[in-house]
Amino acid sequence: MFRRVLARRATPKSVEKIDETTRRIRCPKCGWEPGRGDRWVCAPGCGHSWNTFETRGACPGCDKHWTSTACLRCHEWSPHIEWYE
Repeated sequence: MFRRVLARRATPKSVEKIDETTRRIRCPKCGWEPGRGDRWVCAPGCGHSWNTFETRGACPGCDKHWTSTACLRCHEWSPHIEWYE
């Protein structure tokens, strides 16, 4: 389960970043738009915290690919791809 955390960690440069200037990212259930400072935790998994939209759902700590993402506002899960407009 993803949990919101306050810790910030650098994303490895080898991880492909998405261009957030041309795509809108928002929860398909409630419309909440995550900011760059929002973090998810790879759990169950390695426990790494990162912004899942910088890596399209791939954990930079263990390379686990999350196909669904929980909204930090409404706490509902949606397929990761449905967050992108």
